[in-house]
Amino acid sequence: MPDHAPKITRRQVLATSAAMATAAVAVTSGHVVNWWDRDAADGYESLGPQEVKLVNALGEAMFPPGGVPALSGAEVGLDHYFDGILTAMDSPTDNLLRLLLHALDDWAFLEAGLPYAQLSLDARIDKLDLWLNHDSHLVRGAVSGLLVFLGMGYCGHPEVKAAAGWIFPCGYSR
Repeated sequence: MPDHAPKITRRQVLATSAAMATAAVAVTSGHVVNWWDRDAADGYESLGPQEVKLVNALGEAMFPPGGVPALSGAEVGLDHYFDGILTAMDSPTDNLLRLLLHALDDWAFLEAGLPYAQLSLDARIDKLDLWLNHDSHLVRGAVSGLLVFLGMGYCGHPEVKAAAGWIFPCGYSR
């Protein structure tokens, strides 16, 4: 019997590999350029519209509605708080934190087929839990660091401070 199996040459493998690498670089570069040099959303100094949604979605997953106080992380204005932090930061730290937001959004999209902010609250909570318990300490550390900022914003909200019984203003005086 004659052998009719397709023959794949080394050149075809190398050409395909090079084309895939070039496409990956082009897509990644286009994605970074899309958010790196863009205007802030209305009412913000640093965050773009997608980043505002991401911060609110992360805040709501970290502090879901209900409980005492009955405020979710999305209701306390974490987007404006985080925007103020980014605005005060030196470059490149602000851009690296924004890059982390986009990386988490893309990761959720690759795994769930939807951007993080479009996932259901339960799915966002599960995804956040997976990131916080990830095998890689780099992922755990990056996500935990981001959540420190959001936690400071949530705990600094007047209703949250009142519900917690914190009576001292900034400066810890009584």
